[in-house]
Formats: sequence, C-alpha cells, structure tokens
Amino acid sequence: MAIDLMVDDNGDLVIDPDTHDLALVTDADELAQRIRATLDIRFGEMPNLDPTIGADYRNFLGKNLNEAAAAADMQAAITAAVPEVTSVNDIKFKKMSNRRLAVTFWVSYEDPDKIEHKLKGDYTIDY
Repeated sequence: MAIDLMVDDNGDLVIDPDTHDLALVTDADELAQRIRATLDIRFGEMPNLDPTIGADYRNFLGKNLNEAAAAADMQAAITAAVPEVTSVNDIKFKKMSNRRLAVTFWVSYEDPDKIEHKLKGDYTIDY
C-alpha cells in the first residue's frame, strides 16, 4: 500500500502535533483517503490533468434517485481510481435534508501480501 500526506475533511494538509511535520497516512487509512479524494472530484472536472478521473454524479441528481445506476457509477469510479479495491458492495443511499444524500458502502481490497480486507465507507453528496 502507499503512503500519502494526510488531509482533513476539508482537504487541508494535517500537521502532526508531535513532530510539527506534515502528517502521513498509510494502509487502510490511506486507501480510504484515496477513495474519498476520488469521490470528491466530479467526472470531467480536471480535463487538463486527468479527464477520466472522478465520480459521475448525473444519476444522483433529481427527485427520483436511480439507485442501481448511481451505485454502478460509484463502483466504477472507485475501482478505476483505486486498483487495490477488488469490489464495492452493499451501497445504501439515504436522502437527507438540504438536498444531501448519505451513502454507505463496503469495499474489499487486497494488501501487498494478497490478503483480502473489508473497509466501510461513508460519503455525503450535495445535489
């Protein structure tokens, strides 16, 4: 697995309180951060850097959520951007107030030793 700089929920870099250096994230936490970063980018938002990265939220918009299509879009975005993820399962949607959608899901992934693990994901979409 990779090592990355840790970011908070706002996407800001985190300073390690003990060392006063930039904090690092590894293992399952790094994988979760990479999934979140993928979902934070709208598909087509970065045409000059990578036009294929990001999540397509067109099936999330409107009064009548098409859960099957939305789940397929989310699975495609995650598995394309995070190669360690072998599957995205049990995607559930819950409409919230103020035009927000809470999404919970589980991903299965392999560590460098080819051992499979599961990781729960939570994400909120403004639509």
